Amino acid sequence: MTERTSVLIAGNSRSEQAVRQKRPDAKIVGVLKDLALVEYVSSEMIVDEIVIDGQMAPRGETLEQWISRYNKAFPQVSVTVVGENPGQGISQPSATKVITSQTVVVWSPKGGVGKTFISANLACAAAMATQGKAVLLDLDVCSGDVATYLDLADGPTIVEMLPELPRLRPDGLDRYTQKHASSRLNVICSPRRPEFSNLISVEHVRHLLSLAARRWGLLYVDTAPDITSDILGEVIEAASAVVLVITQDVCALRQGKVALDIFGKLGIQEESVHIVLNRGSKDAPISESKVEEYLEKRLAAVVPDDRKTVEKSVFQGRPVTLSSRTEIASAIWRLLSGISPGLPLPDTEKRQKKTRRLRFW
Repeated sequence: MTERTSVLIAGNSRSEQAVRQKRPDAKIVGVLKDLALVEYVSSEMIVDEIVIDGQMAPRGETLEQWISRYNKAFPQVSVTVVGENPGQGISQPSATKVITSQTVVVWSPKGGVGKTFISANLACAAAMATQGKAVLLDLDVCSGDVATYLDLADGPTIVEMLPELPRLRPDGLDRYTQKHASSRLNVICSPRRPEFSNLISVEHVRHLLSLAARRWGLLYVDTAPDITSDILGEVIEAASAVVLVITQDVCALRQGKVALDIFGKLGIQEESVHIVLNRGSKDAPISESKVEEYLEKRLAAVVPDDRKTVEKSVFQGRPVTLSSRTEIASAIWRLLSGISPGLPLPDTEKRQKKTRRLRFW
């Protein structure tokens, strides 16, 4: 499957509209109104191309001088200038879309597709990128396995905080949070026994989500497959992004299609839903392109099938994103970049340099 070009826009809403019309297959990772921010973001995330409003005015230099300097600093990124005066008639440029805080819900309507594996690795990557300013909340309250995936079996769980939850301040969550040492990820684990799940109400979840978002900024939530769960409904309502995990299995695809239809009826914006094909294989009867055709939506990421690496990771309680030498780790980091533009990637995950070309529309 051909990977979409990542485009960063320097301009206003008309510039963004022009890109969407001329480049419908491009992946827009941000819209910035300051060329200094463009330089910063280009150094911190994967960008294939920048599209610049021809009326942009850099500080202390002409646009041509800025482009020349940018070319030398980022030779792997192509530059496109949009029109001569694309900003005329626009009173307010669009706001910066680089994400600084999010509630990311990882879910699948089908069990056994690797949802918790994706949750744990994605959250660990975010914690590494933000130096610990991320939390993973395991709300698969009956059968959560986050603690196992991260080797955190002996610490506190969500159950211990319930009596104090109504009176807690955001920093009070620290007493009930375990720290994954290698990634610095904060983790709130699910109950150790399924019968304790009855103690957790929707009101508890609503309050916990609010506290955790204020405490850490980046909140990742692992969920149960049960689509009828009131807890899942509360989490989805609070989400700024939903990661839908599927496989090339017929049943998983069918249920994924149903989930997308439900999201649409709930009014969840299409761009907020990121589909991850886990255990992707080129030898599968249903190809990646057929998956996209059936779901009528592009895949945000394809995590390759590598059972040996995954089984070793789970056995050791060590997420694969701690090592950037596997294809699975690279796929998770690219997924993080797509969901949260602006988060820095490891140097080894940044793409090889490309020949730069300067074009004018």
